[in-house]
Amino acid sequence: MNRKKEPTKKTQGLLGIFFTTVLLLVLAAAASVPFYFESQSLYYKLGTDKTLLQAGKVFGLVAMVLILTQVVLVSRFAILEKIFSLKSLFSSHQTLGKIIAVLILLHPICILGAEKFILFPFEPRYWPEFLGIGLAGLLLGIVLISVGQKRLKLPVKTWQTIHRIGTPAIVILAFVHVFFVSESFNIAVPKAGLACAAGFAALLFLRLYYKRYVPRSKK
Repeated sequence: MNRKKEPTKKTQGLLGIFFTTVLLLVLAAAASVPFYFESQSLYYKLGTDKTLLQAGKVFGLVAMVLILTQVVLVSRFAILEKIFSLKSLFSSHQTLGKIIAVLILLHPICILGAEKFILFPFEPRYWPEFLGIGLAGLLLGIVLISVGQKRLKLPVKTWQTIHRIGTPAIVILAFVHVFFVSESFNIAVPKAGLACAAGFAALLFLRLYYKRYVPRSKK
């Protein structure tokens, strides 16, 4: 029988550097959007207010990339498990969840800080902002349940069900929020990048559901 060759430590190291570099480049590209593709809301901001608004947008977009990264980490790609080990991927998934929670808190604080903490009026035109509030609540809720699962004595199956329902909802709502909340994504380059990210997310979920629910024929 032919055995599949396991990657050498050198190959694992190079592939690890490659995937980490790709993630850092995507994060850098997302973080650059508020600076190179300014939305109209930035035109009227100066000094500290502009810095706060840009920082808030950066925190939100970085959180978006990390949310998508979370889906990759749980997608059980064989190559990633060989490079980083399953234990390392699970640990990274937990750590990123906490980082995302912090970013999700900083995102509205900075944006509202740029507006002197004056809340948006409850009007239909601000639905993307209110969708973002709901999204933040959902995401923080899942992170808190994850962290306190043992203290809450929540059965593993119940937690898995919450996670499996909540994760797709978070990803879908995040894409809708990002697309409609900022005029930056009416510009060709950011719009194309967001569309590619959405397509990638859709493929990841299709793969997950296929592996989870489609029975494999036994040879």
